[in-house]
Amino acid sequence: MPTHPIWASIDAETAHQIFLTAQESQKKLYRSAVEGLAKHMGLRPNRVLELPKVERHAAWQRLLTHPQLEPLSFNFLCHWLITAHAALLAAWLDDHRLRPGRFPDGHGVVQDFPAEPPTKAALQKALETVLKSYDAKLVSIYLRTFNEIDGVAWDDLDAILAEDARLKL
Repeated sequence: MPTHPIWASIDAETAHQIFLTAQESQKKLYRSAVEGLAKHMGLRPNRVLELPKVERHAAWQRLLTHPQLEPLSFNFLCHWLITAHAALLAAWLDDHRLRPGRFPDGHGVVQDFPAEPPTKAALQKALETVLKSYDAKLVSIYLRTFNEIDGVAWDDLDAILAEDARLKL
């Protein structure tokens, strides 16, 4: 389940916050977006930067719905989730007994993910735990992005995302 369809389902303010998070804390990602997306916008990179941020980010949100921009879509969502929603990530990973290593900035990272949990019920239980504390739309965005990480791709998680009405985007 790729991440590019997520952009069509999130509101403009959330998308704007995702891009602002990258602009403030991951300059290389933001600069890559300026340079890469300028071509799709029919503009030079310096002209893209002259656009008001809200207008620029709205255009980016529309562009990131395209499958060919999946890598950039995935990177923006991962960065935003790690930077702005680390507690959700930790709650989900802790439920699966994945203990993230800690960076000096306090964000977690997992080097190797285990095989898919043994039962769909185990995933459902973990989902119920995080849904008690976090907005369902945010959880859905996170789980869809999580399942795109190299080495994850859990079939039962895909099934839950497709079946659970609370997680529809």
